[in-house]
Amino acid sequence: MFFSRRAASLRRRLVAVALLSLLLAVGCDTTSTCSNESGASDASSCAAEGVKNVNDDKEEAQPNPTTETTAAAATATTTVTAEMAAEASSWSSPDAKNPDALIPSNDGYQPPPYDTVLEHSDFLMPPLRPGELKMLRFNENFYDGGKYIAQNYAARIGLPKHAMAVLRKYASDLGALDEMKRTHYHDPLEPNSGRFFKSPPAYSGGRELKWYIQRPGKHYDSDLHWFGCGDEWTHESFLRAMADAGLDAVLDAIADEFDLDGLTIQGVGFLSATYGGESFMHWDWSNTGGRAFNILIPLEQVPGSGPELYVSDREVEDDPEGVDGEIKLHPSYGLLLGDDSFHGTHECDHRPTGKIRASVSIYLADLTPENVMMVASDPTAIFPLPHSYKWLWTQRGRHWGDGRSMADDIGRISWQPVDFWDDCAKLAADGECEVSNAHETRNNCQVTCKVFIPDDEYQLGVPRSKIFY
Repeated sequence: MFFSRRAASLRRRLVAVALLSLLLAVGCDTTSTCSNESGASDASSCAAEGVKNVNDDKEEAQPNPTTETTAAAATATTTVTAEMAAEASSWSSPDAKNPDALIPSNDGYQPPPYDTVLEHSDFLMPPLRPGELKMLRFNENFYDGGKYIAQNYAARIGLPKHAMAVLRKYASDLGALDEMKRTHYHDPLEPNSGRFFKSPPAYSGGRELKWYIQRPGKHYDSDLHWFGCGDEWTHESFLRAMADAGLDAVLDAIADEFDLDGLTIQGVGFLSATYGGESFMHWDWSNTGGRAFNILIPLEQVPGSGPELYVSDREVEDDPEGVDGEIKLHPSYGLLLGDDSFHGTHECDHRPTGKIRASVSIYLADLTPENVMMVASDPTAIFPLPHSYKWLWTQRGRHWGDGRSMADDIGRISWQPVDFWDDCAKLAADGECEVSNAHETRNNCQVTCKVFIPDDEYQLGVPRSKIFY
């Protein structure tokens, strides 16, 4: 069942990764100056049917992964070639299921060894092949015998072995990691405020990019900051980085597991923190029919640190019988959270180390006429703008479905932004397009505030790889 269901998407994925990796090898210098020294199963059908707490006898035993690395990861100087990227996304690679066998990033960063994931997680954490999805299940510490599903839409998905290297290079080219550290240790925002900043070009055809840093309200007992896209140009840039990171494998797995018709990545950004107190347990999505998700991928982790998140089986926020399980992330997998998947930041204090914890956060959905307004209603991000459902509808099925993929993305369909207010020019001249919490101004002055890309500049139907490189 598992291999027959995914065979076609796997073949598409391997071909796509090999092609897109040619761009990576030519256009991205991923030379490493250090070595990495850290070193088919199907998800239960009960999740798709909305049934929890079903024991799956086919679940693999908790592994003891090898600490050996691939020859590529152990090489002192590593350049990601097309062949390496294809191998990194392959199910048949000798190291496909070795979570520590990652292609290293070019900045010398080394993620935690996978042994620490097993040590600091209350869930079954078998290593995953690229594109392999497993529902998140509690281990024997919580229930007799373990293996019970935490939430119907909470899962882990194996990442291509080169994903971390590509995403870290993108963040480095932007100066994002440096900006995160500067923000946390020298210029933190007040709760419920934000500011714009510009970054050097990266996957943008030489165009400077715009970002919005924001800090949530005091209900978050932490210094969590979001570093989100500030406009459509930046959004499109991030999409190309994720394409080169091989995330088509992730979309394939989600769509196949939950029987979706199409997928669109409608929002993406970075998260970072240095400390956290009592966790604010929440879900990102509810009542979407199991068609909207958030994926968390660790970008930087603090050496020697413990669990990073809680994921709960609670059904409501104050469920007295809910169990909050600890989990530690790892760049070998992405954590998928869908409808009613309660989660929260784990307590931590990294400030004595001078380091940060950072992740990539990806929001995606199978858009339908019934859920598009709900998906577009997220009030937090500056891009896409809250309630911009008409723009979102132009993206439907863009990244997966009917043969579409991130690797071969040709973009959205036609969309024309509009200024609804008469005084937009004056507001822009006064700097009101780029002040803290400028959501309302930008929503009503879309053209003047340059939130979206006009069709003549967007180049409808042209492969995004020819524009955002």
